Amino acid sequence: MKLTKQSPKEMFNNNQARFDCVISGQDETTVNQFEITWQVNGEIQTTREQRSSGGIKTSTMRLSVHDSLSNVSCSASKDDVTVSQDLTIPKIDGNEPKVTVHILPVEDIAANPSEVTMVCLVFSSVQQDYYIAWAENSAQNNPIYQDGIDFPPQKSDKGYFVSSIYTTNKTNWQSQMFSCNVWPAGAKKAMLPRAVSNSMNNSIECKK
Repeated sequence: MKLTKQSPKEMFNNNQARFDCVISGQDETTVNQFEITWQVNGEIQTTREQRSSGGIKTSTMRLSVHDSLSNVSCSASKDDVTVSQDLTIPKIDGNEPKVTVHILPVEDIAANPSEVTMVCLVFSSVQQDYYIAWAENSAQNNPIYQDGIDFPPQKSDKGYFVSSIYTTNKTNWQSQMFSCNVWPAGAKKAMLPRAVSNSMNNSIECKK
């Protein structure tokens, strides 16, 4: 049995959190006989989507993103057998996370003839979900957002780090500004982006 939550990107695009509860087994008939139930903040939910195929039964719960959402659990029962899993939803602690953008040393950038790689680090005292998007030519009023390569949260002595890596070509790096844009889950708006360019030594906070 597995309980999963959709990616932060999907959550921000749809303003919904989607959870999938999946049970599987070799005997398709037995798997289909399991009844899946959901609880949200301890209350049983009846609205859900279910589908079965090839020994896999999936139940999907869609919830609006709001501050009171704290715990989601699913249970699968058949006769006297019950298995369950739950997910705790990270909450915003009132403090904005710290966002920084880093580039390689000049000599390492010069050693690669075609590409430049940037890293966006998001640090917070508590574990949270973030949607991170990169923008090239971010000095424009309507920049085009791109996905980087995101990594799961990593725990440190003082909190949690989430990182995203973005690679561009040398031509764009010489002429454009790049920004890391962070949307904390549950927040009503994005944080001010952090920008970096070939002419900067360090990342700066953009103004809106």
